[in-house]
Amino acid sequence: MIGIIPSGSKTFIVGGMFDCETLEVGKLYVDNKTNRLYMYSLTETRSNPSNGYFPIWNGNKTYVSKFSNEKYLDKDVVITDISCMCSNISNEVASQVLNQQRRSENMEILEPVLVDGDNTFTQCVKGILNAQKYTLIDLVDMSRPRLSEKVISNYYSALTKITFMRLDKWLIWIDVILHMRYVITVYKDDRVLLSFDYPREIFDTGIIRYDSIINTKDDSLKKIIKILMIMENINKNNLRSKEVDDYTINNMLTTINSKKSLSAQLFSRFIRMANLSYSVNVFKDGNMIFEYRES
Repeated sequence: MIGIIPSGSKTFIVGGMFDCETLEVGKLYVDNKTNRLYMYSLTETRSNPSNGYFPIWNGNKTYVSKFSNEKYLDKDVVITDISCMCSNISNEVASQVLNQQRRSENMEILEPVLVDGDNTFTQCVKGILNAQKYTLIDLVDMSRPRLSEKVISNYYSALTKITFMRLDKWLIWIDVILHMRYVITVYKDDRVLLSFDYPREIFDTGIIRYDSIINTKDDSLKKIIKILMIMENINKNNLRSKEVDDYTINNMLTTINSKKSLSAQLFSRFIRMANLSYSVNVFKDGNMIFEYRES
């Protein structure tokens, strides 16, 4: 065996060159003249998903179609042959081998399922992961400061089991693991009332700056609510309805005025009670990759 090529669902083994004495069906072999890789098969003649879209070689003839991928020994193979490695080993090569080995062992794409009851933060993180097609190893490599695979695995396990993600965990996902920017926008019907841009911590109403509120130690969700209450003159009477009693309203206002962080559930409840709506738009490198909207 010369080496391997890890893919998203399977690791392909490179068995040797075309002039090998022993050939094994299902392994890849290298054209001595071009260094291109071919799947050795005695029955197949077309590149397809089952053979990794590699061109086919039956020991005498090659079959190449427009769907056949182009992989080469010198560019795409992780060398595992000891004699080859010893003649070419360097810190860079060693790092590449270790990294490819980790990825070949855990190439499963993370696809968390959204369930009824997931709060805003939980839905957003799940939506980001589904949109970006990350693996667990991707998240480990992205994290800064670096988190171990065990820690990332625990965070992901919690994501799939706990529907109510707290603000501190949301910020770990956004700041430490994913490194993304998000904007919360609050609407009254189709009119934008306020937007909050993170991590720049910019509150924009398009009219007035509310520095006296923004400069407090409240978390961002509380600040948004307090600004809205001033802008729209929201009080107990505005929040009261047939579905909402005074006890619920009093508990809501007590939490808003306490030192505790506001949960995503309470934020969503306040927005609904005030007959408003909001969206969360998540950006990576200036491009929006996920949008959550609640009305």
